Amino acid sequence: MIKASKTIAALVISCFASVAIAQEPAPAVDPGAAPAAATEPAPAKGDAAKASEASKNGNGDEIPEAVLALTGGASTAKRKTPFGVNVLLEQSLGIGTFVADKYGRNPYYGYTLQIRPRYYFTNHFFAELAFALTGELTTSYTTSTTSKRQVMPTDLTLLLKYSNAYKIPVLGINISPFVRLGAPTSYESRYRNLYLSTAAGFNLTRMFGQHVLVDYLFRFNKNWNKTAQPTISGGQIALSRRRGAEDLGGGEVINGLDNNTSFSVYNALTGSFIINDQWSITLQLALQSSWTYLSIPKDQFSAPDAKAGRGQRDKTFGVLDLTYQPWENFGFSLGLSSAQPAKTADNKSFRFPFFDFSSEGNNYTTVYFDIFANY
Repeated sequence: MIKASKTIAALVISCFASVAIAQEPAPAVDPGAAPAAATEPAPAKGDAAKASEASKNGNGDEIPEAVLALTGGASTAKRKTPFGVNVLLEQSLGIGTFVADKYGRNPYYGYTLQIRPRYYFTNHFFAELAFALTGELTTSYTTSTTSKRQVMPTDLTLLLKYSNAYKIPVLGINISPFVRLGAPTSYESRYRNLYLSTAAGFNLTRMFGQHVLVDYLFRFNKNWNKTAQPTISGGQIALSRRRGAEDLGGGEVINGLDNNTSFSVYNALTGSFIINDQWSITLQLALQSSWTYLSIPKDQFSAPDAKAGRGQRDKTFGVLDLTYQPWENFGFSLGLSSAQPAKTADNKSFRFPFFDFSSEGNNYTTVYFDIFANY
């Protein structure tokens, strides 16, 4: 059998839609900011299996450890301890760094330090906390932070998952349900007045032979915000009319440039080719559709192509990852990640999900290099 830990970075891939923050953000990515991560939070690997080891699911069928690792499942092999942890250090370089036009060039170099402790109640059922610190080492006119090289904490998330809860007869597809809670520890969530984020979903996983894995992930996320729009307070400069709709009192003013997301639906399809005990290649495509709190009618001030109703936004994620793990609890990953609006700025055509060909200076696409350790 193929050992599980060799695919940790691919797990990071399967976490690219909600990786750092509990609040599901609006699909539009701030220029200069690192693309948001795009799927289920990457689980810690637990202890790595030997190449010849296999584990049993609830139905007694043998499943390669690599499958459980890639889908965030729990190994049914006997553990030395119920505690596990995954630590990841990621360096990312935006393609805006290489734009030929000096006026359109937007250098981006960032990092992420992520830790994911895990506790196994049983071989299948576990709880996982996730928290990360991110930052941008470069500075530019589109930097999304309030100060140079500012360290940005992410939201703290708690994931409860039952791996391989049921196997569909004949089809051989394993179902793994999960729920997730997110606390607003990030600056972004506090800016958006988020109280709590909640999510529920499942993985459908199928292994073809010993080398090909296909995984489908579905997640529904509900945010619980104090206000329908972000607010500005604490002496920050903002325009408002006294006692107007934008004046909340107490020095707090609504920022009308953006609306908070009420709920979102996330779908991801992941395919992984496990070459051998040390190498694997993973490709992922995901779509996130988000709906805001506010429903806006169309009036004489609306654009000709504008539509009335609740605000709805779509965002795509595309990841190509190569993982190499020469040691049982330590390895590396190199990949290309894109997180961008589904359509171009003029709303006339769809973007290629795996690479931003239309607005390179926005750094929607980055090249990343990961160093990971797991226990």
